[in-house]
Amino acid sequence: MTACAQRPGAGLRRFDQHNAAAMAVADQFSGLEKDTTPAHVLSAMKRAAVYLGFPNRVVQVIDLMFSWSMPQDWRAGHIPTVWPRNDKLSHLLGISVRQVQKILNKAQELGLVTFRDSPNGNRGGHRDRNGNIVWAYGIILSPLGARYREFLEVAARGAAEDKRIDELARRLASARRGIRSIAQTALDVAYRGFRPEDEIALARMAAERIRGSRDIPMIEACVQQLEERRRALETALHEALAGKTVSPNLNENSWPDDPDDTLSTTTTQLQSATADHSSGLAIKSSGDYDVRLAQPQTEVESDLEKHGVDPTFIREAAPELLQSLDYAPATWGNVIALAERLSGQNRIASSAWREACRVMGQRGAAAAVIATVEKYRSGEVLQPGAYLRGMTKKATNAELRLGKTMFGLKDRTRSDGMRALAAGAPEGSIGLIANRLVRRATEARRPDASRSCEHNPGTSRWGS
Repeated sequence: MTACAQRPGAGLRRFDQHNAAAMAVADQFSGLEKDTTPAHVLSAMKRAAVYLGFPNRVVQVIDLMFSWSMPQDWRAGHIPTVWPRNDKLSHLLGISVRQVQKILNKAQELGLVTFRDSPNGNRGGHRDRNGNIVWAYGIILSPLGARYREFLEVAARGAAEDKRIDELARRLASARRGIRSIAQTALDVAYRGFRPEDEIALARMAAERIRGSRDIPMIEACVQQLEERRRALETALHEALAGKTVSPNLNENSWPDDPDDTLSTTTTQLQSATADHSSGLAIKSSGDYDVRLAQPQTEVESDLEKHGVDPTFIREAAPELLQSLDYAPATWGNVIALAERLSGQNRIASSAWREACRVMGQRGAAAAVIATVEKYRSGEVLQPGAYLRGMTKKATNAELRLGKTMFGLKDRTRSDGMRALAAGAPEGSIGLIANRLVRRATEARRPDASRSCEHNPGTSRWGS
């Protein structure tokens, strides 16, 4: 008797502020409008759930409740009520009875349902022949009908916010791509006006800051600042590039009208594969050799010229392979000599090199060898000699597109460098970085070179 007097409500449903609030909302329900069905109410609740923070389990239980509700339950003068037992809900949902109780209590706390208990605490009800509820004790769904308009407004407002956030996300992605592109260009031309790695880090932090946020004013301010920064960087870099003098894309060492120059004796006729030669070149390969014929001599060389692939382009596409040319003029002669050395160092037979020269021309063969060795060292190619012979066979059948291959190589080199910068790592391998440091130290010890760079900072392209 004493225990009962101290806890008179033991074992009964607790009446608290959540129960009172849900009952107040349920009392506002006076039936759905003529063209509105329970399916409309359920759909509106589901679309608004993500914006109102309703847990998925609660939405799942509410969805299940509607399977026992009928359209006439939602007419004026009726109370939409369902009376499934907790053990039945537990079986259908695949969860424990205790979890069902917690989910139902959470639904009442969120103002979605309320309860009407029978004298013995059991749920139950009865429908007449027409399906109308005669009596019922259980879970009342009236709060959902009362909040139908609220759900529609929340869903519409949330969809509009999603659309705006998606638009801002596209603008942010565009600004980040622009900044990365500008940073790569600044690295290529050794522009010193800003630090590319800092700009990439700033763009990354801006993206991380707004990720998952729905604070539209904050996102707009962040995107606007990043777009302004991109425009400022673009303007600064454009002004710096516009002030440079771009030399014609000819041989840097000589001009065609120089009387001391001697043109190569290579003709447009292909050399026989069994011809007597020592190195596969028309003249013995050396660091002083330069290919000076203005016109390409094979289809492969024509393809390279069409795509703008010259010694400078190849040095940008494979900077680590061409480190030895950092102190030498960027001429086809030097590139061909290097390619011949690389073929001997990377399991490419001399016969494969000579055949490539015969079919592709000396320039085409050099570019093909550099592309092959670069792929071999990256693990894409297992047998470089066989790969080069395959390229030669394609060139024989006019199927080789070496210009596109070199562009893909250059794009991959740039992407690797940008990924390294974005991850906080230095661009390039340890050997390439060490080579750059040595080159910078060498240039710093040369007063003539330092003064020349001060007068024309844009000419030191390969010192970065």
